[in-house]
Amino acid sequence: MGKRIKSYPILRFWSCIGSAVLLCACTGRNTTQVQYQAAEHSAVVADLAQDEGKDMQEQLADSSLNSLATEQEGQLTDETVARMDASFGGDVDTLSDAERRMIEAGLVEIVPNDSTISIHLVYATPDNFMGKAVYGDLQRAYLLPEVALMLERAAELLHRERPDLRFIIYDAARPMSVQQRMWNLVKGTSNYIYVSNPARGGGLHNYGAAVDLTLGDHTGRPLPMGTPFDFFGSAAHIDREEELLAKNLITSQELENRRLLQRVMRQAGFIPLRSEWWHFNAMSRAEARERYRVLE
Repeated sequence: MGKRIKSYPILRFWSCIGSAVLLCACTGRNTTQVQYQAAEHSAVVADLAQDEGKDMQEQLADSSLNSLATEQEGQLTDETVARMDASFGGDVDTLSDAERRMIEAGLVEIVPNDSTISIHLVYATPDNFMGKAVYGDLQRAYLLPEVALMLERAAELLHRERPDLRFIIYDAARPMSVQQRMWNLVKGTSNYIYVSNPARGGGLHNYGAAVDLTLGDHTGRPLPMGTPFDFFGSAAHIDREEELLAKNLITSQELENRRLLQRVMRQAGFIPLRSEWWHFNAMSRAEARERYRVLE
């Protein structure tokens, strides 16, 4: 796995001071373009409550970052807006409030690329296990910068092995407000175990540290994986695939497709979730809580 980007947990998201574009490319190939709006944050020192109830103070001592803290809460300078415009290749006014908050939180947008990646945010549509669109005005996929680079690496590995295939992103960063909306829809049902309880801090999607995805062919059609996305049952588990194959619950081709997805994601540093073949974490929940703030 490539070098990770150093990041700091912060308590206030208003200092979206700078943004830049990081275009990651595989040598000689077209790969995922990751738009990198890297927020340079001002010095923030405050108490951060952790799981054990302890307080942690995180001080950003870099004076070059301190000198950039010129914005008022909830506002963006003209310079920042101009750089955001350049990053998106369009007017920043086209961004929704939710998408602005993602950028202000230091996340980066995962940009579709015809040869390596496409975006289909399932929870932004009613075509999901809840039957409702819960993402509101969030219509773009975002991840933490270091996680976006890991995804870029995975896309590069996939392109090397199977240039005819691409990633299809189903879900990425998820604000806690959306997590609460999802929890309200599933609590009291048998599906509640598949949605992280926001009262317990949510899950890694709520930090921008997890991604749901599958493989698609050159037309963008998903490859068969044995179950649909968001199928909640043993057939979606990755720890009993040989048994599933023996019972003819998945085919050998579906197993091969799953293992290809798992292989390139693991090689890029991701950790697969045992019960969902489509879900990959970039770090443990403990590490995310220590290093980052949950998305509101």
